[in-house]
Amino acid sequence: MKFDNLNDLPVLLAIADTGGLTAAGRRCDLSTAAVSAALKRLEKSLGVRLFERTTRLVRPTAEGEVMIEHARQAMALLAQGQAQVRTGTLGLAGNIRIAVGTLLAQEMMAHWLAEFAAAYPGLTLDLLVGDERSDLIREGIDLALRAGPLPDSSHTARLLVSAHRMACASPQYLQRRGVPASPQALTEHDCLVHQSRGRLLDEWMFLPAHNSGGTPLPVKVRGPLTCHNAFIAYEWALQGRGIIYVSELALGRSLASGALVRLFPDYLGALTPLYAVLPGGRFEPARVRALMNGLAAAFEQWRVGGAAGALGGYKYPIENASMAMHT
Repeated sequence: MKFDNLNDLPVLLAIADTGGLTAAGRRCDLSTAAVSAALKRLEKSLGVRLFERTTRLVRPTAEGEVMIEHARQAMALLAQGQAQVRTGTLGLAGNIRIAVGTLLAQEMMAHWLAEFAAAYPGLTLDLLVGDERSDLIREGIDLALRAGPLPDSSHTARLLVSAHRMACASPQYLQRRGVPASPQALTEHDCLVHQSRGRLLDEWMFLPAHNSGGTPLPVKVRGPLTCHNAFIAYEWALQGRGIIYVSELALGRSLASGALVRLFPDYLGALTPLYAVLPGGRFEPARVRALMNGLAAAFEQWRVGGAAGALGGYKYPIENASMAMHT
């Protein structure tokens, strides 16, 4: 088997990602007829049908799924080689597209990622920020940071760090409304409720911090402000408008500066492990592997250094990523 035109592979991927010949043509700047011709060439060279085509639907066959995944790996390898040749170095090079939630991006990841990119001039980072679950394949995402538990999928996940949600409020709010003595007292307070993975997080779970066998304590909360974005709820908390319940990963700067105060130190909130998620089965370029290893080292430093204080200066060991790419 041989391909007459390797330029047909990006067309194949565009059809798979967009689900149609016309949409694939727009992505590749080709006419629908040219896309159709490219697909026919591939099918002829392989001797199999790659897509089932109707007037409304273009869907990969079983053979098409196999070819699409190998084409993705081939294009990733080519892109990595081109980037290394252009930069004249065998170091990290190329583009990494990363998806991160709003609060984690703003309070922890934005600065770290900028430092990581500055350490490797051949790299470009494309950061997608949002609380909705991204489609890694369709949106061309190389790595997503997601809080668990994760749903079953074909993607590959690596645990970066285990953390807990934490109830916090500003000193101004606590001075005005008083400090709740226990999690149950939250029912008498203004709680800033936001959505998490499409579900309204209006039941906050607490566990005794010093008793691993303790009974979980769920508390149904409410308040005058609700939103679909954790960062907005966080901003409201900083303004003194209520109490938030978010992952401790995003609270380093505000706790260290005193802008927010942790409530109920004898309790832990719900467990929120953070994972690096990669498209399942896809070739993992050295740059993505190095970024993931660098993140793992950074979060290990956060874990050892203590949740609140270790985030304040964002001094993460970027050099660990360079070492990791050789393993």
